[in-house]
Amino acid sequence: MTLTLRLALLATCAALMLGAPADASAAKSKKQPAAAQPQNRIGIAAVVNDDIITFSDIEDRMRLYLLAAPKNLPEEAKQRVLQQAMYRLVDEKLQMQEANALNIRVADADIARGFASIAAQNKMEPEKFGEELKRAGINLDTLQEQIRAEIAWSQVVRRKLRPQIVISETEIDSEVDRLQRSSGRMEFRIAEIFLPFEGEASEKNARELAERLANEIRRGAPFSQIAREYSEAPGAATGGDLGWIEEGTLSGDLNSAIAALKPGQLSAPIRADKGYHLLFLRDAREKGLPAPRAAAAPEAAPAEEKPRPSLVTSEGPAPEMPPQASNDAPKVIEPSAAASPEAAKATAGEVAREEIATRLGTQRLEQMAERYLHDLRATAFIEQRF
Repeated sequence: MTLTLRLALLATCAALMLGAPADASAAKSKKQPAAAQPQNRIGIAAVVNDDIITFSDIEDRMRLYLLAAPKNLPEEAKQRVLQQAMYRLVDEKLQMQEANALNIRVADADIARGFASIAAQNKMEPEKFGEELKRAGINLDTLQEQIRAEIAWSQVVRRKLRPQIVISETEIDSEVDRLQRSSGRMEFRIAEIFLPFEGEASEKNARELAERLANEIRRGAPFSQIAREYSEAPGAATGGDLGWIEEGTLSGDLNSAIAALKPGQLSAPIRADKGYHLLFLRDAREKGLPAPRAAAAPEAAPAEEKPRPSLVTSEGPAPEMPPQASNDAPKVIEPSAAASPEAAKATAGEVAREEIATRLGTQRLEQMAERYLHDLRATAFIEQRF
């Protein structure tokens, strides 16, 4: 059977933890020229401060990352996966070192829940999922250690950074004003794969590759994994994610292609001046103030939301970490049946402001967490031995 392993390899509070560093050279490191592949090699592949990464660690992680990759992956793509595995393992060592310094420990039960979450997204029970991974030649320890590092890092971020997040009423006012001015316009959360070409022969190859990748994605290959392996866009390291983009921002053909898609759909290859694009529409929404769910109908179940990336998967919901407000976060007060329309409207406004504060705080937390990890890389001793 084809096993689609959905791992969190991109950014939100969780995704921040997984991106391959664009500036790894900034670390205090001694790097030797990279060998073609570390297969069947024995010994230490890298040193991260007082920890080591073995060649078997890299092999195990590469098997995990390549599980959902297309067959006959080009050698160049395998090299990128090798470097991503290496970067990820280095980051995990740094994250666990920081967690240990703060005396943070991840319970086995938490790792089991993370594993079960990934299994559920693959529509399997944990035991069956583990069996399928083993059958595919995957060492379960490598996935469990990734889960451990992600959970530990989330606790580090929560303990050290979250208390520093303060959203002022002025910032909320500015965001409310911005949303009101752009109300009614559509915005799209987009991910892209870009395949450049130069000349007619190169264009033919790029087009054929774009069509092959599109077919692989439609058959179930994770878009983010394909983007990391093939895309030449600046956002390739984060799975091609471009974030939220307002309608009309992209060039004509790209904007038209996005407008024709529904969330979860992939475009056909789109030819541009310098390459082919594949666009994936993750979500779409109309800009404006957040819908006042709590004030609208307190007795009704809230409408289902699109899941946010979690700490251990790319699909599941993330734990909420609302920011602190400078005047204390506004309380959500559900209107009683006898509440006047004016009171209900005021309460809805408070709900919207609280949601805006949470959104702004989450964005700031993500930025601070990325800087935190960047600083750990920059001050670490990292020696790559292959």
